[in-house]
Amino acid sequence: MSRVLCRRGVPRGAQSAAFTADDLLDALQGNDTEYVYAELDGAGLLTGGGGAARLCVRARLAPSRPARSLELRRAAGRLLLRAERPLAPHDEPLLWFGDDALAALDMPFLTPRDVRPRPREPYACRECDAAFADPNPLKLHLFLGCRPFEPRDFWREAAARLRGAPGPAFQTIAPVPDPAELEALATEWGRSRAGHACVFCGKVYSRRYGLKIHLRTHTGYRPLRCRHCLRAFGDPSNLNKHVRLHAARGEGGEGRGGGARYTCAVCGRALARRRDLERHVRAHADIETSGDK
Repeated sequence: MSRVLCRRGVPRGAQSAAFTADDLLDALQGNDTEYVYAELDGAGLLTGGGGAARLCVRARLAPSRPARSLELRRAAGRLLLRAERPLAPHDEPLLWFGDDALAALDMPFLTPRDVRPRPREPYACRECDAAFADPNPLKLHLFLGCRPFEPRDFWREAAARLRGAPGPAFQTIAPVPDPAELEALATEWGRSRAGHACVFCGKVYSRRYGLKIHLRTHTGYRPLRCRHCLRAFGDPSNLNKHVRLHAARGEGGEGRGGGARYTCAVCGRALARRRDLERHVRAHADIETSGDK
């Protein structure tokens, strides 16, 4: 059970002094019933209870990456902690790992087969079918070979991997699932009595199409392209607005003004949308007002 609290407040971006994987092992020694306080030392460095390594091994691990407030990073064989969000007095910091540390740990990554259509426990182990409400506990479960999570066991294994990990030139890159396949699976898994739910954040849509477009904000999938400049989009409405801007500039062989519906009476510029025209006219007014001063 975590006994880590923030004492006086820590600003976002605060970092610790560098430490090693051996420091993590040393920090596992001692009394687990004592509180560790995250704070800044006299030099403005993040520390706690005998050093940053002590703070690291005692902090509770975040259930998902967006929930983290502390991040353990690895560079050139050394480790450091960084505050990813401001911590107020008496806040409990939650720890997760930066990309370089995740690669050194060889932390398992999740794929579509690890997500199931279960509203309360959508993440399921591919090996033993154990279910979890959040993604990171499943990653830790796989990391430990389906053994129950125990902080000391985890940090001993983590320290061993961090100590022996190769440099960046030898790190492997995890394969990325096909985004179209991921979108199709996530859209199907999101079906429920309440509507169509996002498996990433739980947001519910009344229509399958709305969920499909929303999923692209998580996956980054942008299959739609502008016929004029080939810029990629995930949302058709954003693509249509973009194409109208090309038409307003007279691009794409449609002549000056192209498909524009509104024309500025001051300078003759053609614009695709009424609100664009209103904004443009206000800009003229602001220029004239500033010139009168």
